[in-house]
Amino acid sequence: VWECPDLFELPVAGTDESRWVLLISINPGAPNGGSGTQYFIGDFDGTSFTSDQEEARWLDWGTDNYAGVTYNNVPDDDRIFIGWMSNWTYARDTPTEVWRSAMTLPRKLSLEKINEEYTLLNYPISGIEELLNEQSGLSVEIPPNTSEAIVLENGNQSAIHFVSPLTDITVSFKNEVGEELLLELDSEEGLLVLDRSKSGIVDFQEMFANIQQMPLDNLPEGDLEFDIFLDASSVEVFVNKGQFVMTSQLFPTTSFDELVINNDGNKVSLVPELRTYSVKRIWRSGD
Repeated sequence: VWECPDLFELPVAGTDESRWVLLISINPGAPNGGSGTQYFIGDFDGTSFTSDQEEARWLDWGTDNYAGVTYNNVPDDDRIFIGWMSNWTYARDTPTEVWRSAMTLPRKLSLEKINEEYTLLNYPISGIEELLNEQSGLSVEIPPNTSEAIVLENGNQSAIHFVSPLTDITVSFKNEVGEELLLELDSEEGLLVLDRSKSGIVDFQEMFANIQQMPLDNLPEGDLEFDIFLDASSVEVFVNKGQFVMTSQLFPTTSFDELVINNDGNKVSLVPELRTYSVKRIWRSGD
């Protein structure tokens, strides 16, 4: 099924050019199973949209971003997107009470030409920064087959920013009962792998524990920049300010309280910039 289309025009950053973007939600058929959101870049003459794009492109490679919509008449003409954070494969089965499913962080959509290829970026709106309180900031060198551990002061209301070359490292979120969420950077295959198979409650549906993969292709020169937003039952991962994105639900039985970066390679891994933040609640006290 193709549904929830959204058609809009965006300027191409750094140029006088603009292109039209068509968002389409598809179920099933997403790269990691079930529901997902594709995008097409092309032209619109007022009647017909045309695109010479040959391959499917994905707004989000995670399993939990579907049926998103954008908003008109936003200040500064920004194009803001919010998606439904679930997947029809297991949306009716998630182990929650009172509520079922949530929404993604609001994201600004922008269009850039990277290595001569038009790319749609989606990255949290600037207002999210007002919710962040920095807890730590450091630069670390990690010898081969060793790790660096950092306490997460605010558990599952945290944000993490780090910069790294494309190298073999694993970022783990862990808690006191042995549950963990893994993000593995695979330099040989050019992949970011998300593994929630041991992240908490996963046995309510057979697909939920599947490994998710995101190819990191058409990269600009330089290090990769990661922004990770960890909430009570979700993780949203942004690479290079939204060039690559993964959104996934999780159901840990208690909060993650430790961040561990492991060097899986045979050379010293340098993480020149690593910052952790606590994220303030949007609800008023007592709500």
